[in-house]
Amino acid sequence: MMAYSHDDEISRRTAMRLLGAAGLGAATAGSVTAQSDGSETVELKLLHDTHVHGRLGNADESENIENYFGLMDSLTTNPDNTLRLGVGDDLGSSALSTEFEGKHIVDAFEAGDLSQCTFGNHDFDFGPDVLKTRVSETEGFQWVTANVRKQETGETFATAEGVKRFDTVNIGGITVGVTGILTERASEVTSLGSTNEVIQPTDALSEVVPEMQSAGADVIIVLSHVANDVARDIAERVDGIDVMVGDDAAEVLGDEVVNDTILSFVGDGYDHLGEITLQMNSNGVSTHEYTLHTVSDAVSAMDITPNAAVQETATTYRNQVDRTPIGETTTQLNCITANLRTEETNMGSFVADAIRTNLGSDVVIQNGGGIRTGTLYAAGEVTNLLIKQILPFGNTMIELEVTGATIREALENGVSDYETLEGRFPQVSGMSYEWNPNAPEGERIVSVDIAGSPLDPETTYTLGTNNFMADGGDGYEMLPGATVTQEGAGLAEAVIEYIKQQTPISPTTEGRITRVSTFQSGTVLEEYDSDDNGSIEIDELADAGETFANGELSITDLGELGRVFSS
Repeated sequence: MMAYSHDDEISRRTAMRLLGAAGLGAATAGSVTAQSDGSETVELKLLHDTHVHGRLGNADESENIENYFGLMDSLTTNPDNTLRLGVGDDLGSSALSTEFEGKHIVDAFEAGDLSQCTFGNHDFDFGPDVLKTRVSETEGFQWVTANVRKQETGETFATAEGVKRFDTVNIGGITVGVTGILTERASEVTSLGSTNEVIQPTDALSEVVPEMQSAGADVIIVLSHVANDVARDIAERVDGIDVMVGDDAAEVLGDEVVNDTILSFVGDGYDHLGEITLQMNSNGVSTHEYTLHTVSDAVSAMDITPNAAVQETATTYRNQVDRTPIGETTTQLNCITANLRTEETNMGSFVADAIRTNLGSDVVIQNGGGIRTGTLYAAGEVTNLLIKQILPFGNTMIELEVTGATIREALENGVSDYETLEGRFPQVSGMSYEWNPNAPEGERIVSVDIAGSPLDPETTYTLGTNNFMADGGDGYEMLPGATVTQEGAGLAEAVIEYIKQQTPISPTTEGRITRVSTFQSGTVLEEYDSDDNGSIEIDELADAGETFANGELSITDLGELGRVFSS
């Protein structure tokens, strides 16, 4: 159990305003220590990071936004030498995000005196125009990005609304530069818009870090929304970065040093808070100390007081959420991420059915990653809030006219990256398909049936989906340009109405998605006549590309089928 000091204090912005009346020198004094060689070091404390996915947390639980900022308060002994840093994926994706499009988070961050924040992919969930609006409304902290830019001009995204390529802060005479980076994958998994692009992070920082140094930055901090292995690679390749905090994943890895760059990965949500204390001078960072704080432990130890301003803001928004019951389910609702992104689930099929019922399409493809929460819900009451938690992106339904060949290409894309649990995995309605995970990418779809008949590549079908996929999101690049036959209502709203009409609901799986496995080696099969029925011992069958328990596998015309369904 860790103990934290706690001082009653005015907010950081208020402190800066009061100190500003006494002159800039007083406002930026920081904590200065004289060294034996006559030089001076200045202490800077970094509290990071956000990555809260649009959630405020429940008021009656320890891991919520008011306690998170309360922990920051307890660690902030000197507001003038403390930066509170956010790393993106903050405005989306939650039920509250669907209602308020991220404004609830901006307001809470301002109440908690955040210093700087960068963009994550989920900050673009409602499109670039909504994000620009959130930026323009931000007064209490600075948005920064090194690599989100306009395609035609290379100008930083939303400059007119207030985004900077980098920010600089004077701490005790030391100039600290802060910038941010977004994962290149953002263009596939969110709605950047057709006029924006994400520059390769290493290339962007190789350009921006020298710009920061030319602007006088003695210490350079990068707010990172890339995978931790990418962050390590950046640190190896780009000199001059002192600290990089944040991650595109949710891994808690603590701190490490790569090429003199301090890296810190504290996960996401309100579980952990990172504290890095730097001793710095005009030559950069001389030493650092790192502490990983667990929010629930701090609350249990009664070492923190919830931040009152953040709590008031959060309460205001929580009270506006619609928790109206809309029906009930007699079965569990499977929203487990690993299931939705590798196989048929009852909730995936149910959402796809809701789209098909609403639009009347021949078939529907819904990306598994558009169905969230990662939870297996018990049978019982279903509320408006629950469905908006499950479908938090504000997507709308859309119907396209496509050929059977395009449907097959879409399904191939959907199963192309199942190994890494990509959100593109296709949940379907109005059709069924078989796929082989062992086949090469682009050749994994074994068969597709629509209304009981094989898919005809030349036939035209109507395909129901969501606007994100229709715009090419999640790698569905074959869909933009297709003829739009209908533009439907909001997806969450359609599912809510579908539940109201069908309640009580009993979603089930129906064999719409079948995983099959092709033998990759002929050595086991050579001993058997493909026309004979029989059984084979499969002690060594793993060599053929599949692992089974030892025993007997019944086979019928195995040479013709070439597939194993069950043992």
